[in-house]
Amino acid sequence: MNNLKKVGLTALAASLTTLSVSAGEMSVSGTAEVTYTTGGAKVTTGNPLGMKNNLTFKGSGDVNGMAVAYTTTMADTGASTVSTLLTVDMGAMGLVGIDQGMGSFGVDTSDDSILPTAYEEPSHGGGVGSLGMSGSSNVIGYKNSFMGVNLNLEYNPDYSTEDNADGAYSGGVVADVATTTGTDESVVASVNGASINYVLSYSPMDGMTVGAGAGTTEGNLQTTGSPDSKEALGYVTYSTGPVSVGYVVTESQSNELNANGKITEGMSIAFAVNDNLSLSWAEREVEIDNGADGSTSNGTEDNTGIMASYTMGGASLRVAHNEHDNKLGIANSNSENTEISLVLAF
Repeated sequence: MNNLKKVGLTALAASLTTLSVSAGEMSVSGTAEVTYTTGGAKVTTGNPLGMKNNLTFKGSGDVNGMAVAYTTTMADTGASTVSTLLTVDMGAMGLVGIDQGMGSFGVDTSDDSILPTAYEEPSHGGGVGSLGMSGSSNVIGYKNSFMGVNLNLEYNPDYSTEDNADGAYSGGVVADVATTTGTDESVVASVNGASINYVLSYSPMDGMTVGAGAGTTEGNLQTTGSPDSKEALGYVTYSTGPVSVGYVVTESQSNELNANGKITEGMSIAFAVNDNLSLSWAEREVEIDNGADGSTSNGTEDNTGIMASYTMGGASLRVAHNEHDNKLGIANSNSENTEISLVLAF
């Protein structure tokens, strides 16, 4: 054996002996939820009973002092509704992860869901969404804290709502036309490209958190009238004793010219009556560019939610009543819905 081979094998052996891997642990938990819903899209017809079951698998281990964690949640219909998160905690260097549908990174973590409520968001059961132009499937995330400021960053190599299997990819390439046109270009169907977005948050005092974020999703230049999509947000939450309040404002513009822009303002207050019972009220206004009816003036959708939740052990009984006025910015397009939910955790 020559000296070069000896050096290489010695280095490999040394690296293997310094790799430390601890045995991992796996746990399984789940919930079963039964709902009774009235109003909404089905005012007078339809079965009001619904049911949802979730199974969550969590695993963790240690690799060279870095905590590795894995979470996957399986919903009712199996593989088509599986969400997965894989993270590596590098200590002072931060946490990096691959997210497939969990929504653990970026601006999606700080939309209307940042408002403290006893159960659901004010848009529940009929309101238009405010953010979500960057996707949360097959994304790379990063979290860290710098001098008290928390960074939550998300990078999406190519916006898609699909969950890719290993060795697969999604996107807009649907055909290689080199054989027919003599070029190396491909036909692209998607109107979205890469996306990067972030949220910064800070706690100036006990119980208070302020945050702001922004994101940009590239438009597909091969598709006419497809500029970049942009979104931004700011929020503040405060909790003292049994009372929690929140305020959030968001702005988004899709890659459709002069359409689908939204400016959202929401607020809420939640009160913990005791260790078991919580009540909340939330309101949201969404100004929508041009409305869904194609008019030249903006329309404003109003959402209101009154919530209650009672928890005893592994059982929770929740009630939500939501009202939605001028849905999608269309005047006199109103609806309301009431939902009763019983959740059993195991």
